[in-house]
Amino acid sequence: MNTNNKTILVVDDTTENLNILKNILEKDDFDVFLSKDGEKAIKIAEEILPDLILLDILMPNIDGYETCKRLKKSEKTKDIPIIFLSALTSPNDKVKAFDVGGVDYIPKPFHEQEVLVRVKSHLQTSMIISSLNNLVEKSFHEIYTPLSVMSTGLEMQVLEHGNTNYLKSIKSAMRLLNIFSDDMYYSIKKEVTQFEAQWIELEPFMKEQMNYLTPIALNNEMDFELESNVDNPMIFISEIELKRVVLNILSNALKYGYKNSIINIKIDMKDEGFISFAISNRGKILSNPDKIFEKLYQEDSESTGFGIGLEIVALICKKNDIKIDVTSINNKTKFKFTYKEKK
Repeated sequence: MNTNNKTILVVDDTTENLNILKNILEKDDFDVFLSKDGEKAIKIAEEILPDLILLDILMPNIDGYETCKRLKKSEKTKDIPIIFLSALTSPNDKVKAFDVGGVDYIPKPFHEQEVLVRVKSHLQTSMIISSLNNLVEKSFHEIYTPLSVMSTGLEMQVLEHGNTNYLKSIKSAMRLLNIFSDDMYYSIKKEVTQFEAQWIELEPFMKEQMNYLTPIALNNEMDFELESNVDNPMIFISEIELKRVVLNILSNALKYGYKNSIINIKIDMKDEGFISFAISNRGKILSNPDKIFEKLYQEDSESTGFGIGLEIVALICKKNDIKIDVTSINNKTKFKFTYKEKK
């Protein structure tokens, strides 16, 4: 790869190590910046935004682990790949390096070719990820713009000709395409985007999602029913992530439920501090409800599967400590989500 204009920040409290790494990297035309402690390294990184950081673990004041944590918390530096440098060789040290956000671990003493190979490999990976993110953002812009135009055109058609069956079908298909597009966007961006949590009122939130999916429900001759047994139920989670959970479960209930049936959404208090919401519908039962969150799972050879939606649901629930219980019996399937309130 072309290393011209690629900037690397090297952080080590030993002058000899700094000089060795500087010589190795500059011979390959990298621009190299040096720092002997973590605090200064963070300031330098925020100022120059290097393409990669080589970070020693054992340093005075704040060690490499803490330095990495702070860099990953900063919006400016969180995406910079960090390779740890250390004479520590225990598995626990290496595991901790990855846990705090490192992408690799180079043992001391350094071997020139190993340093260069690993540095170039992670720079290449970083460039690919950056290019993919740019492509994804541009691609989704190209999807959302025509969908917005189509939506406006549909509303005008409904006003002029009424909500005909043809228009119901088109509007339903557009909603499904929107859900799929949002799932794809989340799948690709989840590793590089912070989805900030906030307190969300469940009742109005559920009503908003039901309203959003009404075109699909109408097209499938189905309806929603919401029941809440909790005063002002709230959950602390990213609104984007909660939408992915609820819209995926509701859209699957609409997809596999019986016509002229009702999808029930019930908000309850399980025990003190535990809020739950359950989504149930009447339709085809699941033969293996414990397996439906597995990657690419299909109920049978004729099934089209559940797509990426349920994988996303499982990932988000695990991330937010939300327990999922699935039951499917007597043509009734229920997804129950239980959440422990944060004090």
